[in-house]
Amino acid sequence: STLSPSSAASDVYKRQIGILYDCLYLYYQIVFQQILFLNMYKEYLPCHILAPYVDRYWEFKGQTEQGMQIKLSTDGCTDFMFILESTVNHGIIMQPYHSYFIGPMNVCSTLITSSGTINTFGVRFRPCGLSRFMKISLSELTNIRLSVNDLNTIFSDSFAERLFEEQGIQCKINLIERYLKEHLYKSSHTMDTQIAYAVNQINAHEGKISISHLMNEVNLCQRHFERKFKLHTGFTPQKYNSIVKFKNAIKILRNESFDNLLSVAVKAGYYDASHLSREMKKLSGSTPNFFLSLPPDNETTIIYTK
Repeated sequence: STLSPSSAASDVYKRQIGILYDCLYLYYQIVFQQILFLNMYKEYLPCHILAPYVDRYWEFKGQTEQGMQIKLSTDGCTDFMFILESTVNHGIIMQPYHSYFIGPMNVCSTLITSSGTINTFGVRFRPCGLSRFMKISLSELTNIRLSVNDLNTIFSDSFAERLFEEQGIQCKINLIERYLKEHLYKSSHTMDTQIAYAVNQINAHEGKISISHLMNEVNLCQRHFERKFKLHTGFTPQKYNSIVKFKNAIKILRNESFDNLLSVAVKAGYYDASHLSREMKKLSGSTPNFFLSLPPDNETTIIYTK
């Protein structure tokens, strides 16, 4: 028999309601997952002595699912990562009780869990900050992950074991701060004042400063400025400028009211909403709309599951 127009319309309506319900269920499931995930990832500020060099310490610890993918946005920094329990894959296989160097990343990356738990601790150095502790050319280490055994660094694998033996996050932070302050007092290495100034200016202007103006301020020609900047940060000045602009856009999305994505894009320094979306996809692996589902937060580095 043939359905009447009213019956056909009713069926279409029911299907649309079913699709809407499924979409809402998936959305709230994702939001709930993000909130649980953010409770596993914590960040801690360094003491005032180390603050010019260390951006923060971080801990990612809790129950996960095997094979869970964790997207890490680029942040313009370099990290040392200590695996305290359970193997993880971050471009290389990272074993428990080992220490790893994470070079400056100019694209988003993925961390994959190998078991039902994760327990990692990290130290994130500011751009130029690591050069105060050791001689290193970051221009050769962009997007590179290495065991500390493959690089002459201030940390060794045994330091991961020492961290594991400490009970509680504050004890871990106390251990690492004593260690870093000892190295700081003994080190003869210095930060490049011109590049440190340039980095601070880019940060202060939220990634919207003219690079040519910056070159004039530090009194360097373009070629020399770009070479020195990449040596000490791992990025070209233009790339670091774009990373800072991206981070500021996320802060706007998560913490401010706005009418549409175009207004966010313009305020953050992008040409339009499409430009904003392309940059976010490249640097975080997601779209602007994703960050709207996260709780407001000014400090936490964007790390999320997918």
